[in-house]
Amino acid sequence: MSDDHGAFSARALVRRIAAGPWPATLTVLLASALFGTWSITGRILTFNPELLIPSAIGLPFGIPPLRLFPLGDTTWAFWFVDVLAAIVMVAVVWTRLLPHRQRPFLAGLFATVLGVAAGNLVRIVFLSFETHQGLGTYVLALALGLLVSALWGLVVGVVVGLVHLLDGRLRQPAETATKTRAARRPARVGSR
Repeated sequence: MSDDHGAFSARALVRRIAAGPWPATLTVLLASALFGTWSITGRILTFNPELLIPSAIGLPFGIPPLRLFPLGDTTWAFWFVDVLAAIVMVAVVWTRLLPHRQRPFLAGLFATVLGVAAGNLVRIVFLSFETHQGLGTYVLALALGLLVSALWGLVVGVVVGLVHLLDGRLRQPAETATKTRAARRPARVGSR
């Protein structure tokens, strides 16, 4: 029996992980790290203060930021929730892009919108408990937070979609050549 067949094949698992949507996922991770870098985010917000309007009404700003330590006077709990939200966002993007080979731009865009919404959902729930919101305020924050998350997801998703499209185009000749070589290889004696 070959290594590619069987109940567990380490080689097939490694091949699936290596063929994963790494460039698109790393793009989301980089965007999250850029949102977590205050020297960059603060400079942008200085010249575009209207981007802070959602934050002024209690909604999460941008995409979940990934940073090494809490920002300013925020607590470690806020930092932990932001990091957890960033991990959720990256995990959603990875799992949504893993099976998609058709329409890579739209798959990358949609995966990013879903990832940002899922990550910001974690932040919205935490903020609702932290600020002791009532049910009506929570529902309104949830609806508006998901709307703002979808907008930020579209902005970041355009870049992620382009990276995923480029990755698919660059991998296509290599995958076709590998399949052709596998088809030409004679079958082993005694294997199925």
